[in-house]
This record gives sequence, C-alpha cells and structure tokens, in this order.
Amino acid sequence: MNNVKIKDVILGEGIPKICAPLVETGFDSLIREAGRFTTLPVDVAEWRADWYVGILDPGAVDRVMPVLARTLGRIPLLFTFRTHGEGGNLPASAADYRTLLERAICSGSADLVDIELFSDDHAVRDLIKLAHENNVGVILSNHDFTATPDEKELLKRLERMDFLGADIAKIAVMPGSASDVLTLLSATEKACRTLSCQVISMSMKGTGLISRISGEIFGSCLTFGSAGGASAPGQIDVGELRGILETIHRNL
Repeated sequence: MNNVKIKDVILGEGIPKICAPLVETGFDSLIREAGRFTTLPVDVAEWRADWYVGILDPGAVDRVMPVLARTLGRIPLLFTFRTHGEGGNLPASAADYRTLLERAICSGSADLVDIELFSDDHAVRDLIKLAHENNVGVILSNHDFTATPDEKELLKRLERMDFLGADIAKIAVMPGSASDVLTLLSATEKACRTLSCQVISMSMKGTGLISRISGEIFGSCLTFGSAGGASAPGQIDVGELRGILETIHRNL
C-alpha cells in the first residue's frame, strides 16, 4: 500500500487522519469557518461545494478556492461536489459535475479531489488523468445511503477504484444491522492488504460509529468528524474523535 503525502499530512502512516467538512452556504461564513479549522484538530478540510449557494455559477470555484486555501494554510484542501444520488445537497447535470471538478483541479488550490466512481466512465478516467497532471491527489468514492452491499461487492468496487488509478479508494455504506458493520470492516481489512492505494471506509449512523474510530486496526487511513456542521450521519466532534483515536493508538 502506497502512503499519500499531502502538504505535511501522510495518509497511511500512524493514527488515521481527521477530515472535517465545510458545509457553509455563503462566502463569508465559509472563510470564517475555514479560519476556525486552524485552531482545531483537523488534518484535512473538505469543501462540500454542493452546499455552497451559487457554486454552479461561472467563476464561483475560481473566486472561492484561492481564498479558502490561503485561509486554511497548511491544512490540505479536499474539493468535493457530492451528487444527489450519493447524498449530495444540490442537483447537477453530468456536464456541470465534470466542469466543476475540472475547475477545482486546475485552480491550483486543491490538494485532493473527490471523484465518484459511478460517474461516466470516460469522465472519471479523464478527471483522474487531469488531477495527476496537476499534482492533485484523487479520492475515488462510492456512497450507499440505503444499504451495505455484501463483502464481495464492496471489494469489487474498491478494486475498481485501485485499477482506475485512485490514490485513495473511499467507500461509505448504510448499515441495517451490526453484521453489516462487520462486513464493511472485513472488506476494509482485506482491501488494505491487497490494494496498492490507500483506503477510506465507513459505516454510517450510530450503528457504524466503530468504523470511524477503528481505522488504525482495520486499515482506513482517514476518518470524518464534525467541526460544527456534519455532512453525513454518524460524524462526531473532531476533538472527541482525536482523543479516541489517540487512546486506541497508545494501546496498540
């Protein structure tokens, strides 16, 4: 498994890193919240651009990204536009989705970009190529807000992400039972032994909370916590999350 270095952060080494979402709807509140991140135990900041009012307007990405990156300083910036089908806040056409990601990649301000696995296959390949040409790391992702696929299917999706050239393969699922959480953790453990890319995995809601804190054991290199605004069910406060991760690390 290849570690991924973004600024001063190394994904795949030591304690799983903490990513917190920025879900503000306007420029002033977004930049203010990003400034607050620099005082919190946040390793990576994810701009959830699907929450931002006017994100589809021409020039919005170019206006926001440089200021956001400067405000975050040494905290790496992950650009994500989550589509409606995978739990996003704003509908967008396939063409708009691709254009947004291209602008973010070429902005010179993104350190990582999230690309959804089940987007148009040609677009996914082109976006990965463009990202790597611009020294932007790629998270290929898949989110299932209705169920947890079986282990074979989870591994198939993660392997596909690795094959396509992801730096990090991410999968998030909704558990219907404790056994679903075990399925996710088992798939994660197997993937981290067999894939060349890093893995991020999580089971959502309170039922899946154990998956957000056990990455150092099962192989998930990054976990998502809340610094005020949560972007998915089951995220807990970043301060509380850091303490739990450090406790686990000290006892391994």
